[in-house]
Amino acid sequence: MNNITELWSKYLIYIVDLTIVIYGTFKFISFIRGTKAINIFGGLLIIAVFTIVSIKLNLPITSWLLKQFWLAGIIILAIVFQPELRSILSEIYLPKRSLYSLVTIEEIISAVKELSLNKHGAIIVIEQNVGLRDFTKTGVIINADISKEILTSIFYPYNNLHDGAVIISKGKIIAAKCILPLSEEKYSQLYGTRHRAACGIAQNTDAIAIVVSEEKGCISVAYNKEFHYNITTEKLREFLSKNIKNNNI
Repeated sequence: MNNITELWSKYLIYIVDLTIVIYGTFKFISFIRGTKAINIFGGLLIIAVFTIVSIKLNLPITSWLLKQFWLAGIIILAIVFQPELRSILSEIYLPKRSLYSLVTIEEIISAVKELSLNKHGAIIVIEQNVGLRDFTKTGVIINADISKEILTSIFYPYNNLHDGAVIISKGKIIAAKCILPLSEEKYSQLYGTRHRAACGIAQNTDAIAIVVSEEKGCISVAYNKEFHYNITTEKLREFLSKNIKNNNI
């Protein structure tokens, strides 16, 4: 027993500690890869190196200034990496029981297919673990069952509710005409406002956003940092079945 304790205190504890740190760092970098946050993270790493060097070289003023910077570092990181931290925490959090079923997914796909054929612009956002209440409050509360007929009628061009996003939560169409945050990522700026809004909500939450282009009728989907432009309904079905968390299928 003493040998095990000694082995743990001398070697194993450092191996476990280092493994946790490396894994946590790797996961965080994987979440922010492809976003503007990765550049900020690289800058922070450089500052960290300068901090270590200044302490080792006993540079009093430089090391003092850098230490003051790191005292506020937690607050700075929380502000800068807020969307990424929200996504990471939502992955760690115990998932809620999803109420999405095969029938629900097929209703959404049928609606998207008809909207695409008619070139009726649309954004359909599927809530998952991260709540979207702040965004539903910007729209008109509907609280209706999910159906192809309701979804297509909402996005009919002469309907007052068509301009904005529909938010689906817990097996219901919660709200329509919702305002979403626009993505600032460079790739999203190649597309229109609907696509930027879809990317924006996907980057800030774990929601899945489906877009139908009014100009071309093409179907796209955004999820986290993924954006798939101009996909088929079969690919959409495959994507939803794979990425809607813990569905009752």
